[in-house]
Amino acid sequence: MIPRFPALLGLALCALLPAESSWAQSVHVLKTDAPVERIIRSEAGTYVKAGELFYSAVACGRPAGLCLTPAHAPAEAAPAPAGALPDGRIAVAGTGDIRRAWYARPTGRYAHGVLGDSLEGGSLIVVNAEGRQSEFVLPDSLVFEDLTPRIADLDGDGTNEVIAIRSSRSGGAAIALYGVAAGQLVELAAGSENGRANRWLNIAGFVPRPDGGLTIYGVRTPHINGRLFSLVFRNGTLVESNDIAADVSNHKIGSRELGLSVVGEFGGKLDLILPSQNHQRLRFPLSGRADIALPGEIDKAIAIVDGVILTATDDGALVAVSP
Repeated sequence: MIPRFPALLGLALCALLPAESSWAQSVHVLKTDAPVERIIRSEAGTYVKAGELFYSAVACGRPAGLCLTPAHAPAEAAPAPAGALPDGRIAVAGTGDIRRAWYARPTGRYAHGVLGDSLEGGSLIVVNAEGRQSEFVLPDSLVFEDLTPRIADLDGDGTNEVIAIRSSRSGGAAIALYGVAAGQLVELAAGSENGRANRWLNIAGFVPRPDGGLTIYGVRTPHINGRLFSLVFRNGTLVESNDIAADVSNHKIGSRELGLSVVGEFGGKLDLILPSQNHQRLRFPLSGRADIALPGEIDKAIAIVDGVILTATDDGALVAVSP
């Protein structure tokens, strides 16, 4: 969507609206023309949708460290093709053997609806660098309780893995890894399930390791006493660590927003940032930094822009947290 005031493109919104109010020592509420509906993270940058307008979040010299510049609607992940999960999108990788991935064969066989509807993925489709498509079809006892897969080289061997949230009728959600072997899409490994049906988890982020791989972090039951756990995939083996932190969450039940956590530098250190269980504080479980209180419950994605955390509350207030 093109903003309604194209003549103002390139002017910082912070020059047009009143200065932001300070909530706490490093927390600022930025003024917007309308309540914030979404925070959008993309390869091109971080964007804010407020009403019908889009803004690019950019670093500036204000106390909050950020300004909003009117922008065109950002390019997001492409909707998945015909036959795919209706609200799913295509994951894309620029390198490695697997370049695209999405969920297909939508099914209503798992009655949970934690993501806002009754449809889940019945299969995973990937496309390799040569354009060859492969599909992994789940048995009737399983679904992909997810929206968009993730593609990453978890073990640093130059080939990609696909990371998915897979749920079973007996054990609930688990993280499952897929890859291409002998030209076929296969399951490589899976973490433990939550223990019963309709107990979900959400992936929180991927943290780089010294050996060149990535550690997966996730939140078990983000709506019920959320607990942080991790998975390390190395030499074909998956090692799981549970109960790393309690009182965390990164999803609101019924929401399609899965990005309420982020990995990035804050205060000069790489960290995992996610909300507390009540979504009223930011937590830093890897570094042990003290929680930061927020001016309300957040339900929008969390982003980091030049070391400043950006998110928004459930009533549409845009919040910037500077170190």
